[in-house]
Amino acid sequence: MIQVISPGMCAQAGEIVSLAFARSCSGAQVERASINQLMLTTSATRELAAPRCWVLVDPLEAWSEHIISALDSGQCKIIVFGALPPSLAQFLNVSVAQPTQALVEAAQCSPALAGQFSQSAASVHYIAPLGARASPILERAFLRYDYTDEWNNLGYGAIPVSAEQPPIWALAQSAVAPSVNTIAQVQIQGDVVGSYAAAWDRPHSSLLWFNRSVGPVDSQEWALVEHFVSSYRYSELPCWPVLREVPYGYAAAVTMRLDCDEDVESARPLWDAYCDLGIPFSLALHAKVLVDPVHHGLPKEVLALGGTLLSHTATHAPDWGGSYEAAFLEGSSSAATIKQATGYAVRYAVSPFHQTPDYARAALADAGYSGCIGGIIRNDPDFLTARSGQVSGAGTGFIGHSQQCMLHGDCVLDEADPLATFKLAFDIAKAGGAFFGYLDHPFSARYQYGWETEAQRINVHRSFIAYILQSGNVLMCNESDAMDFLARKASVRIERGQAGFKAYMSEGSARWPVAVEYHDQVVEVTASGVSL
Repeated sequence: MIQVISPGMCAQAGEIVSLAFARSCSGAQVERASINQLMLTTSATRELAAPRCWVLVDPLEAWSEHIISALDSGQCKIIVFGALPPSLAQFLNVSVAQPTQALVEAAQCSPALAGQFSQSAASVHYIAPLGARASPILERAFLRYDYTDEWNNLGYGAIPVSAEQPPIWALAQSAVAPSVNTIAQVQIQGDVVGSYAAAWDRPHSSLLWFNRSVGPVDSQEWALVEHFVSSYRYSELPCWPVLREVPYGYAAAVTMRLDCDEDVESARPLWDAYCDLGIPFSLALHAKVLVDPVHHGLPKEVLALGGTLLSHTATHAPDWGGSYEAAFLEGSSSAATIKQATGYAVRYAVSPFHQTPDYARAALADAGYSGCIGGIIRNDPDFLTARSGQVSGAGTGFIGHSQQCMLHGDCVLDEADPLATFKLAFDIAKAGGAFFGYLDHPFSARYQYGWETEAQRINVHRSFIAYILQSGNVLMCNESDAMDFLARKASVRIERGQAGFKAYMSEGSARWPVAVEYHDQVVEVTASGVSL
């Protein structure tokens, strides 16, 4: 069992971390626990009912002795997210201090200009793998923008720095771990100023630490946590299976969509190009645009040729209107308008501006939606997740999926390789095993999203698709099929029996087979289940 323990005042971080492990490992393997359960395993009676993976979020100083004892008491894995308490830090030979004002300032950056990106002077640099597993992203700025002060096309969230009480998304403390243990460093323009991640091995246990209360839940660095759980030292220590987000048999999985904020019909030239390439198309429809029947034709054609439609709200209101009631109306009225105009019953929504507050998630679930696509570095950090699945604010059966790669003319670089950012975004997602999604918008009479011409836009899309496909064995699918698959993946249960683990669908099967990783092996979850 993977048991997550957080102090009472860290309940939010504890929930976020628990949900992240449930998305990766299935909820059946994850349990919120109390420190007394860890204490029992280190007592004289050594009451170990089963191998454990202990996840401690901002552990208290009073817990240090029990964590240290657990490292010596038997076969276990320990993950610590957040500040190391003094005694544990001393045991691990980690020096700790308060963040400096220089680091606080270096963690910030200005908005991005068109054709450029902007990122903080402070960054995370991975200098060593975890066992044989390298981080999918080798450098992570504390803050990065690819469009004004909103989007980070590389997909990860922000790591603020505070000299006072840090928020859960911040660097937890200034800390320096021994070089032999360090996996990732904190740097300011190349100068090393601390540690971000480290690992310690003992004869019968291992400890993995990330210097942030929520760990790397909002980045493909999360793949390191999954590896630690599923395969690290598997011949010596217990492991727990991890569900892979990309379907079994594929190297990568990709969706593309257009968010139709102001127009639909103007997307026809781009639609024709995607038809020529045989790539599925998805339209997120803003219901207000559908008042004009001229915009009803293309959505029907997209549906007829294997594409899909999603709701992009009724009025494109910021923060879904600012309340549960407004969000419920935005979602329900949009679905009704799209059904009336196209005959299609949408099941998934795309958040306006990618803002997805928790009340909107609850409202959409109550309005009958099966999930929502959002995620952006500027807003609602708990919705920016490395893995799709259940998110806070909504119950089981409602899927959250983060996509933050905006293929706009404004984001095409004024450099030797204009598509460098987009290529890196795909490479990171592929290396991390994430379902990758990118988006654009149809032109309108008011705005062309930084594109000079339609021909330029189509050429860039074609070039990016060629780059994606050259990596080989890539699943290209529409957004609804992707979300359906991710929902089925979220329904997989992994349970431990006397003979080992078994992974199985709670009911039915998925369109593409679900994959599970265990002991460095990837296997298919069949309809009858698979034993591990």
